[in-house]
Amino acid sequence: MMAAISAVGKIVGGVMAMQSANAAGKAAAQTAEYNNKIRERNAKVAENDAEHRGRVGEAEISNFEKRFRAMQATAETRYRKSGVVASSGTPLEVLMNSANEASKEKMTIGVQARTDSRALQERGVDQRLAGQLGLMEGRAKQAAYKSQGTAALLGSISSAAMTGYRISQLSPQLD
Repeated sequence: MMAAISAVGKIVGGVMAMQSANAAGKAAAQTAEYNNKIRERNAKVAENDAEHRGRVGEAEISNFEKRFRAMQATAETRYRKSGVVASSGTPLEVLMNSANEASKEKMTIGVQARTDSRALQERGVDQRLAGQLGLMEGRAKQAAYKSQGTAALLGSISSAAMTGYRISQLSPQLD
């Protein structure tokens, strides 16, 4: 009688181990899904930041152009007030050099804004990839826990069967 109770106990223990492993697997998968949602949100934030940085870069260029035009106009006015002809000679060279430098500065501002924007876009891509990797890891853990639970159940059934066999071998001797 005690051996039969032991065999049933082994099977119950195996079922419980399997249920526990399945629950752990489900929790691992749910955690991975939750983390993926966070990563997806972070990716969207990075994409929005990238778009915003692009717009800010355009505004920076526009503001620089306004400041530069005002500075050039002031310089031209000063040349004229001092009686210097700004359309030739050194004053013209100074104004042209300033215009060339301004053009380079606008390019630099644009390149920096695009570089920043691309870096933010890449951050978004990285977040998505990390989220997808986390999902795969969560699913792999879920499968591993399920296998572990199945192995525990099969092991307990095998142990219970062995106990039953031993009982059957002892029973004829008792007759």
